[in-house]
Amino acid sequence: MSDVQVMLYGYVGQDVSLKQAGSVDVASFRVGTTPRIRDGQGGYRNGETVWTSVTCWRHLARNVKESVHVGDPVVVLGRARTERWVAPDGEQRERQFVEATTVCHDLAKGTSVFRKSPRNPRAQDGHTALGAVLDEAEQGPVGIDPVTGEPLYPAGGAERTTGRAGDLESGASGDPDHRAA
Repeated sequence: MSDVQVMLYGYVGQDVSLKQAGSVDVASFRVGTTPRIRDGQGGYRNGETVWTSVTCWRHLARNVKESVHVGDPVVVLGRARTERWVAPDGEQRERQFVEATTVCHDLAKGTSVFRKSPRNPRAQDGHTALGAVLDEAEQGPVGIDPVTGEPLYPAGGAERTTGRAGDLESGASGDPDHRAA
């Protein structure tokens, strides 16, 4: 049996709810998708909005809780799921939802700033994990700004200089109040 893959483009309709299922984080929210329908006069009108429940697990759940807010345009990739149960009145019930594997802001509708999640600094066996070593290495410059020639650092890394590359060599700081000694 293969999974049905789903891709949703829409807007977040409620605050992300983060809960625990045992020791695992689970986030849920709803996405509204409104199709544009061509009318008879050559224009367009809004169709009926379809609301879809989305569930995220583990690291994705925590990242979605911190990053996604009501009204944000998002793209959701995941698997179509159906949950079935028997209600207290004895009736069979079911609900469809998407179990997300990826959630991201729709950059066709605006901009976003990416912050990499920190890695777990300790491995399962108590030894320092490779992730901690990589995190430390990432504190150095990640590139050079093509316009100013300045080193670029990851968010939260070393402070960025304010002068141009030529100014650094001549001792100027780029600060108009700076006086060379």
